[in-house]
Amino acid sequence: MPKKKDVSLPDPQQPHEEEERLRRREELLALAKQQDEAEQRIMDCLVEHDTAPGTLAELAVSGLEINVWSLRYMIVERLGRQILLNVDYKQDDLQAWLAPYALSDEKSYVRRAAIKHLTDIDTLAKASSGDDEPIVRKKAIEQLLKFTKKPDALEALNVVALGDPVPELRLMAVLNIVDQNAIAQVAKTDVEPTIRQAAAKKLTSQSVLGWLTINDPTPLVRSTAAELITDVSALVKAAASTTPEDQAPKQAPAKEQKAAK
Repeated sequence: MPKKKDVSLPDPQQPHEEEERLRRREELLALAKQQDEAEQRIMDCLVEHDTAPGTLAELAVSGLEINVWSLRYMIVERLGRQILLNVDYKQDDLQAWLAPYALSDEKSYVRRAAIKHLTDIDTLAKASSGDDEPIVRKKAIEQLLKFTKKPDALEALNVVALGDPVPELRLMAVLNIVDQNAIAQVAKTDVEPTIRQAAAKKLTSQSVLGWLTINDPTPLVRSTAAELITDVSALVKAAASTTPEDQAPKQAPAKEQKAAK
């Protein structure tokens, strides 16, 4: 007997899958067109040097949705120039427009550019302790150092001094903080001898200096603290209250231990 032909029924899902694919393609094309049009509008504003407040506001908001980072950078620099000129705009508005670029832009180059123009302490504080890139946190710290007479800026520097994973950045903060409680904590707990020494030089507490003279594991820090002691009784009290745990050497984080080997 002749073989029967294998007649398979059409897959009822295929037309729907094709329709869904075409629909998605149309959506992507529409999004691409919108992106191109938005980029062109931004380019026109930048080329024409249109600095009307309404135009800058539109630039700042629409730039956040642009995929081309160089355009976002140009917007940030335009906003920054208006901050320097200090004309025709409310500075609070300019700072508010810059903040999303400083805190959220995917490119560290753009975030740094925005931070360079910031004077808003709250935004600088967030960037100085929250950004993933040390080079961006450093720029935020440099900006904060311009406002060391403001309590909020000093508080932000305390956070850096006590918690930043990069020694260079902690030292930048330690050299400029004034909170004696924070300075004492750094002097006692930082894993870097040079940072503990820098903190010791800023201490006013004789009792903490006495504690460092007896307990710090690094001779340089001990001698620095000893030179600053004016009340000998602080040494006696520190010696009497010392425990074995106080005299235990400080341990660097595992990464630093491995690097030291």
